Amino acid sequence: MSRAISHYCQRCRAANALGQEFCQRCGTRLMLIVEPPSARVDIPAHTPHEEHLLERMTMLENTLARLAERLEQSLKLLLRQSETTYSNHALVKSLIEILNECGVVDNSVLEAKWRAECQKLDEPADQKTQPRKTRKAKRKAATEG
Repeated sequence: MSRAISHYCQRCRAANALGQEFCQRCGTRLMLIVEPPSARVDIPAHTPHEEHLLERMTMLENTLARLAERLEQSLKLLLRQSETTYSNHALVKSLIEILNECGVVDNSVLEAKWRAECQKLDEPADQKTQPRKTRKAKRKAATEG
């Protein structure tokens, strides 16, 4: 059984039946018809704040989708690079074995030369920092002396 409620007490906000003179809860004389605050405010389905959040979420989703695509492309490139590197390594290894079988190349000599070249590649980085240190030390000694 639904009762039509249209009067609200101006003192305690209790709901009272239509046509009643006094509040059932506090006994205050009902002089004004007061609507509940929720009935007075018309709330739109989406507030501007919610719309802003939805736009931001959509932008983030799009950014994540683009990032996922780029990561997939990067993974494909890395896989291709590793395949190329593996095949290049296999080719060089086969070439060395053939040259070794023909007696053109000695594996131990080739490995020693390869290690020497690798050390030479590592040395320039170390040598570049060392002369600067010595130059600084020379300058300090010249200014102190």
